[in-house]
Amino acid sequence: MTELSVTKAQAATRLLELIAIRLISESIYVAAALGLADLLADGPKNVEELAKTTGVGASSLRRVMRALVTFDVFAQDSDGRFAMAPTGEFLKRETEGSLHSAALFFGGERGAKVDELFLHCVKTGDTAWKTISGGNWISWLQSNSEWNSLFNMMMTAFSTLHLTGVLEAYDFSYASRIVDVGGGHGKIISEILKRYPRTHGVLFDLPHALEGGRKTIAQAGLTDRCEVASGDFFVSVPSGADVYVLSRVIHDWNDEKAIAILKVVRKAIAPTGRLILLEVMLRPGQTKVYPVLSDLNMLVRTGGCERTEEEYRTLYDSAGFALTRTVATIAPTGTTVIEGRPL
Repeated sequence: MTELSVTKAQAATRLLELIAIRLISESIYVAAALGLADLLADGPKNVEELAKTTGVGASSLRRVMRALVTFDVFAQDSDGRFAMAPTGEFLKRETEGSLHSAALFFGGERGAKVDELFLHCVKTGDTAWKTISGGNWISWLQSNSEWNSLFNMMMTAFSTLHLTGVLEAYDFSYASRIVDVGGGHGKIISEILKRYPRTHGVLFDLPHALEGGRKTIAQAGLTDRCEVASGDFFVSVPSGADVYVLSRVIHDWNDEKAIAILKVVRKAIAPTGRLILLEVMLRPGQTKVYPVLSDLNMLVRTGGCERTEEEYRTLYDSAGFALTRTVATIAPTGTTVIEGRPL
């Protein structure tokens, strides 16, 4: 029997780890579903106490927690008690930018039903949600109140994360009126308006986001400067503004539909206005992992994709815009400001 060399064994072990890594994702789902991060918020606890509170077996829970310690989601002290680690802080429900909703949305049986269709999506070009429901992902979400609620909470958290460094990298002081197209519950437009007190805004999304949007705008003290409106961005968007922001909207759609959305914005924008996309950009030789994972998520769930600068330039040109510049940010997700002007 011939043994592998050390380097080959290391490579094979790495592949084996990657094959099994979905078990870590599911362990995070278990932690979110059981509310473990919230239980540890006031300090370390032994596994027996956690098991009793959550109604699960201590032995099994210990194994899940031990795995998540390995990935720095939780920590373990010298007495064997489990505690929070910096990564796990974002599993707490009330933490700003909490990813608790994301862990629930992508994990568990419902998430598995989507992911098990991955090969089907690669073969056919269909999305998993189309295969499951027969419609597109937006109509499916709107028909499922629980998932729709999780989705909106998740999008607010993602906005917090993706906005990291954007307002430091890009100056919106020239804007008098900004329309945030597909702005969800209004995290991004509210942060921009708080930074620029002379600017007015419009938060625009489908009707399901209206209540959450109004709440965010009111809590930010921006009701007098930000209108909340609903509609379909494939049909029309509020007109006449000098800036239109679309954050992680275009990546949800294939080129044909992305161009259709941008053409609607082109009809509405002021002649000297600017189009601003906030998107994760694929770059040659990039070392960030998130952009390629996000791209695969789009493949399976929405039918969209992450794109390169040249691919965005092509979209802009097809929709009647000139891509004027791209501005990198410090966001670990790879968020880029993609600026355009109407031709």
